[in-house]
Amino acid sequence: MTTVPTLKTVSKSVKSLVEGALADTKGLLRLAPCWVPRSFLQPGKRLKLHPEDLYAYGLNRGGIDERWFASTTPAANENRTPDEGLSYVTVGKQCFTLLQAVSECGEMVIGERIWNKYK
Repeated sequence: MTTVPTLKTVSKSVKSLVEGALADTKGLLRLAPCWVPRSFLQPGKRLKLHPEDLYAYGLNRGGIDERWFASTTPAANENRTPDEGLSYVTVGKQCFTLLQAVSECGEMVIGERIWNKYK
């Protein structure tokens, strides 16, 4: 099974990857699921995760309570990983954050009108 940790993470110059992905998929970016644990909540199982995945990051991190969609905002959790809460774009055997894609290719990803108005 391919998971984000098994992909090569690209941290610089993602513009060509974004352009290629958008061309290949007719304008869509494929995003990996983004799960966010919360130490102050018990997972309610509404996300339909397998029982073994409810505490995927360990009991000290808390249960997986949220799935974030198309996120460019880091989660403000204690003991968080640097990329926690950020959505990853997957392209073949590579990945990069949606935040990187928007930073480098904002108008191309968001659309000219909205990008020019809000950045």
